[in-house]
Amino acid sequence: MKKYHFIYEELRRTKEELLRCIENTEHNSTILLYIKAELDDVERALSKIESGQFGKCEMSGELIPDGLLGMVPTARTEEDFRQMGFFLRKPLYS
Repeated sequence: MKKYHFIYEELRRTKEELLRCIENTEHNSTILLYIKAELDDVERALSKIESGQFGKCEMSGELIPDGLLGMVPTARTEEDFRQMGFFLRKPLYS
């Protein structure tokens, strides 16, 4: 976990912020679905760090480059990064 300490702390702070957002959002609000989905992603990433599985593609088991994980620590597969590349002006991989 030492390797990903900074990412872990950032995810922990993000989780706290999302929980506060849930408390302050109307229960019938459409945005609440997105906040809860993001919270699920953050909790999954935290769990993966704690179990030592963080940084591995959930599809192939290959290691995901640390630089990419630093940008999007909630990404689960290499395919997630490929899909994100379609929406960016600059490539993720150089």
